[in-house]
Amino acid sequence: MSDINYQNLVAEVSYDGQFLLLLDREQWNDCLCVAFPQQDGMLGARVPLSEFIDQLKTSADNLCR
Repeated sequence: MSDINYQNLVAEVSYDGQFLLLLDREQWNDCLCVAFPQQDGMLGARVPLSEFIDQLKTSADNLCR
Protein backbone atom coordinates (compact mmCIF):
# COMPACT_ATOMS: atom_id res chain seq x y z
CA MET A 1 0.00 0.00 0.00
CA SER A 2 1.11 3.57 -0.45
CA ASP A 3 -0.61 6.57 1.06
CA ILE A 4 -0.75 9.71 -1.10
CA ASN A 5 1.20 11.53 1.65
CA TYR A 6 4.24 9.31 0.99
CA GLN A 7 6.57 9.90 -1.92
CA ASN A 8 7.93 6.32 -1.98
CA LEU A 9 6.68 2.81 -1.33
CA VAL A 10 5.08 2.12 2.04
CA ALA A 11 4.19 -1.31 3.44
CA GLU A 12 2.13 -2.13 6.51
CA VAL A 13 2.99 -5.34 8.33
CA SER A 14 0.18 -7.05 10.22
CA TYR A 15 -0.09 -10.33 12.07
CA ASP A 16 -3.39 -12.03 12.82
CA GLY A 17 -5.25 -8.83 11.91
CA GLN A 18 -3.12 -6.67 14.24
CA PHE A 19 -1.09 -3.81 12.72
CA LEU A 20 2.54 -4.30 13.82
CA LEU A 21 4.70 -1.83 11.93
CA LEU A 22 5.17 0.33 8.88
CA LEU A 23 8.10 -0.01 6.47
CA ASP A 24 9.01 2.85 4.14
CA ARG A 25 11.73 4.40 2.01
CA GLU A 26 10.49 7.96 2.45
CA GLN A 27 13.65 9.55 3.83
CA TRP A 28 16.34 7.94 1.67
CA ASN A 29 15.91 5.74 -1.39
CA ASP A 30 18.56 3.29 -0.22
CA CYS A 31 17.40 3.06 3.40
CA LEU A 32 14.34 1.20 4.61
CA CYS A 33 12.88 2.54 7.85
CA VAL A 34 10.52 0.97 10.35
CA ALA A 35 7.98 2.71 12.59
CA PHE A 36 5.77 1.19 15.27
CA PRO A 37 2.34 2.37 16.37
CA GLN A 38 2.01 4.25 19.64
CA GLN A 39 -0.89 3.92 22.07
CA ASP A 40 -2.58 6.98 20.57
CA GLY A 41 -2.64 5.30 17.14
CA MET A 42 0.02 7.58 15.66
CA LEU A 43 3.33 6.23 14.42
CA GLY A 44 6.40 6.56 16.60
CA ALA A 45 9.90 7.52 15.53
CA ARG A 46 11.24 6.05 12.31
CA VAL A 47 14.31 3.85 12.74
CA PRO A 48 16.54 2.51 9.94
CA LEU A 49 15.55 -1.12 9.47
CA SER A 50 19.17 -2.33 9.47
CA GLU A 51 19.74 -0.76 12.92
CA PHE A 52 16.53 -2.29 14.25
CA ILE A 53 17.52 -5.76 12.98
CA ASP A 54 21.01 -5.42 14.52
CA GLN A 55 19.50 -4.49 17.90
CA LEU A 56 16.96 -7.31 17.66
CA LYS A 57 19.72 -9.86 16.96
CA THR A 58 21.83 -8.53 19.83
CA SER A 59 18.88 -8.74 22.21
CA ALA A 60 18.04 -12.29 21.08
CA ASP A 61 21.69 -13.36 21.50
CA ASN A 62 21.74 -11.90 25.02
CA LEU A 63 18.54 -13.74 25.96
CA CYS A 64 19.96 -17.05 24.71
CA ARG A 65 23.06 -16.88 26.94
